[in-house]
Amino acid sequence: MHPLRLFALQLADRLPGTWTALYRQYTRAADQFADTCRVWTPLDARPPISFRINGITLRRDDDLELYLVQHRQGRVLICPVIPHGLHEDVTDRIPAPPTVAGPLDPARAAWRITDRVLPHYTAAVTSARQATAALVARRSFVPALLPVPQSGNSRARAR
Repeated sequence: MHPLRLFALQLADRLPGTWTALYRQYTRAADQFADTCRVWTPLDARPPISFRINGITLRRDDDLELYLVQHRQGRVLICPVIPHGLHEDVTDRIPAPPTVAGPLDPARAAWRITDRVLPHYTAAVTSARQATAALVARRSFVPALLPVPQSGNSRARAR
């Protein structure tokens, strides 16, 4: 078993809630882009995720996702992912949760995720879901039709 895959499984067991680990090996940069295009960061502070041959997606049962990729020797970059169903107009207006580097030690990485990423990430997702619901409600609101003026009841003067 690849060491990064073993790390992912051990890390998923140590995080709060029920997480599943999906280990992927990439043959092309386009394959990795499919996983990294939803990384949630401020547009002016994208983390440098260069092409790597493998990556990890951790998914919690409430649709929260973290993307992990080897960063440096013995370190991984831990990136929150925009959950499906949230519109980018909303997520661009909400402060993005932090992307942090963590060690390849599952216990220490779990602490870093639990302490530094998850509180901000869950708060941002909650805010984004509320804003998305308000946006959908606003877009689906149909105002009542105004009464059409009758020709005989018009008070406007003809010129």
